[in-house]
Amino acid sequence: MLLNRQPHQAVTRQLLDDCGALITDGHFVYASGEHGPGWIAKDIINMDPTRPRDLGAMLAVAVAEAGIEADVVCGPAIGGVICAQYTALAMGIECVFAERHRQDGQETFLLKRRYDAAVADRRVLVVDDVINTGHSTGLVLDAVRAAGGEVAGVATWINRGNVGARELGVERFIFLDEVHLPSTPAADCGLCARGVAVNTDYAHGAEYAASRK
Repeated sequence: MLLNRQPHQAVTRQLLDDCGALITDGHFVYASGEHGPGWIAKDIINMDPTRPRDLGAMLAVAVAEAGIEADVVCGPAIGGVICAQYTALAMGIECVFAERHRQDGQETFLLKRRYDAAVADRRVLVVDDVINTGHSTGLVLDAVRAAGGEVAGVATWINRGNVGARELGVERFIFLDEVHLPSTPAADCGLCARGVAVNTDYAHGAEYAASRK
């Protein structure tokens, strides 16, 4: 957690409000398969490059405030690449990304393009724009460790409030803002029970809707 989070939090929340990226009255399907009423539309944030630039600069400051030292930043493709690069730029270090891979029905992340060699025996800060349930972040952490990297910590613009450092399996977890948006297993989803249509524009709603046909 941030040592001095309030200034970062206020600026981050104002940015979300100004660009309309915080949605709290929908029906979304997350990467974990769970459902919930809220989403942070990071694609809207990224449409204006000054927003991720400013957020990356603040995240770099927050990481420094927490005393985290890293040699390289790693983010998940596709969504986490932009925030990871801007954070790495502000920190003055290298940046790589992990790519989603599915084999025999199992989802993982892999470090391709010789990025595995870039993280081996080095301190790696895993950065994502928004951490929802921690599912994707955990897979990226697995990929970094499998390549021989030492996880220095996890940092994100926004924590959805469902996970902390313990759940992610790291010592230090840094975030600029925390937006509590609950999630439930699909089988227990009250929105589904009420017949509320899944949002297919954001999150994983389109894949979910296609699988139900």
